[in-house]
Amino acid sequence: MDERMTSAQAWARLKAETDFDYAMHHAMQPDPVPTGIAPLDAKLGGGLPVGTFTVIAGEAGCGKSALACCTQYNAGILGKMPVFFSMEMPAHMVISRLLSVHTSKVRESQAARGVPDDELMRQVWWSTTHNVVRNIAGHAITDTYEATAYVANNLFADPVLAAWDDFERHVWRLMAVDDKVSTVSQAIEVVDGLCKAGIRPLVILDYLQLGADTDGDGSEYERVTKASGQLASCVKRWQIPAMVISSMRNVGREERKDAPTLSMLRSSGRIGFDAGTVVILKKAGERDGSMQPIEAHIVKNRVGPSGDFVPLLFNGGANQFM
Repeated sequence: MDERMTSAQAWARLKAETDFDYAMHHAMQPDPVPTGIAPLDAKLGGGLPVGTFTVIAGEAGCGKSALACCTQYNAGILGKMPVFFSMEMPAHMVISRLLSVHTSKVRESQAARGVPDDELMRQVWWSTTHNVVRNIAGHAITDTYEATAYVANNLFADPVLAAWDDFERHVWRLMAVDDKVSTVSQAIEVVDGLCKAGIRPLVILDYLQLGADTDGDGSEYERVTKASGQLASCVKRWQIPAMVISSMRNVGREERKDAPTLSMLRSSGRIGFDAGTVVILKKAGERDGSMQPIEAHIVKNRVGPSGDFVPLLFNGGANQFM
């Protein structure tokens, strides 16, 4: 190499060898993918950043999976091709949650247009209707023609089927749920295949530790470290967004009173390092009927401020945040 190479020549050679254009990379950086929960998106700089993964953690009953489903629904409407990898819930339970979100959104839209209350789409409560969804979406009726005919013939007799018919025709085709993978590496294989085919999906993984528990040898910490690193490399390589549900380690009563920290994530050493954003959900008071006050703490945020929290209300039956 010529020792007298100028800085301009060195820069030009670097770009030629690495196919990297710094200015264009930043000018063309994709916008974040909104979760659809406006106050949370505002704190996250617009939503889930691209090229890294966002961790959602929290104790039981805080709405981690619900937030993931709300995000999937909103991303589907926006054409972001969300894929929900469910390692804990069967697919029909995820779909029933999405159906609950759909009925809530439709009702809001209808009310805004002045539709009378008695003509609004019936709210579907996922916890009491997932068996119906399993029979249709879970392929208990295995013949597609028979399933379609069954729904059509019972639309007016069963409001749940009416909601499903609307959901399937307008929303369900925009997203996917995969409950066949059992490890993070298997999910990454699916994502790699989609990206090679020209599809850049929003990846939702529920949840990281469960997918890492059977993914290789060694301690749980080592397996989670490996899974976290694999996922970080995947989303960076393909420049796609991802949301990852994470479990929490056992936290004492006194520690629960404090603001959440990265150290509260189970096997957290690598997760907190690899993630671009970490949000920890925390109960903020007693439940009032179906409403649970929640604080969404922004524990880490590479694209904006952290250390703040967003007050939310979680309606568990409707799978909705307000």
